[in-house]
Amino acid sequence: MNSNKRHKKVSLSGNGDCRVAFCPDCGTLEINLGTSTIRTNYESLHLLSSVLNHAKVRLAQIQNGSLANDNTQIRIGRVH
Repeated sequence: MNSNKRHKKVSLSGNGDCRVAFCPDCGTLEINLGTSTIRTNYESLHLLSSVLNHAKVRLAQIQNGSLANDNTQIRIGRVH
């Protein structure tokens, strides 16, 4: 990615302060979440999507108490 070149951004998705844009010239994906911006590639976006979906499912399980009878170990580390 050449930072001196102005990127052509194509909006892929957005809602409020959360947006995803794509530069077809260099293949860069830009994720905007509030004032934070992450520039990445397709593979990393796919991985991030998978991790977030897994976290969403696990959080729902924890909130519903369905993990109480599950033998799955939950490792909780520092999040901040």
